[in-house]
Amino acid sequence: MRKIALIALLSGIILAAAAYITETNDLPGAAELRTPGFIGYIFIISAIAWFSLHVLYQWAKKSDPSHS
Repeated sequence: MRKIALIALLSGIILAAAAYITETNDLPGAAELRTPGFIGYIFIISAIAWFSLHVLYQWAKKSDPSHS
């Protein structure tokens, strides 16, 4: 799952950056890249959420003596 989240994070960054660069520089194809850019933001948010939940789970497992 960690590999999937990392791939989603990296692809989200690439999609969002491509949409941002084409939009700010008035390059052709800016309108077509709005949807993939939005999907990139969703990938970034989802990957960060998964990593955050994973860290919280690890912390809870360390502090809870019943999981030992």
